[in-house]
Amino acid sequence: MANYTTTQLKKRARTLKDKLEALREELEELKSDIEEESSEIEPYEGKEDLTPQQEARQEWLDNSSDTLETVISSLEDSESDLESILED
Repeated sequence: MANYTTTQLKKRARTLKDKLEALREELEELKSDIEEESSEIEPYEGKEDLTPQQEARQEWLDNSSDTLETVISSLEDSESDLESILED
């Protein structure tokens, strides 16, 4: 492994933090789009309930949103950890 100076390591940590932040922001937009799509699922005209396929689609979208929330939270923790390194 190469020997890096503190300045070089902090620069790499800043770059990584910036990339994680950009990824997190993209995932937050995707999560928002998924939540919107899920909320827009309505019964077909003349029906009161969703079809089994609509219910399955809505459940899949909701589960996807929950999974993205977990990933976003992990990214936030990683960003915070990197920020701690950069403050030292």
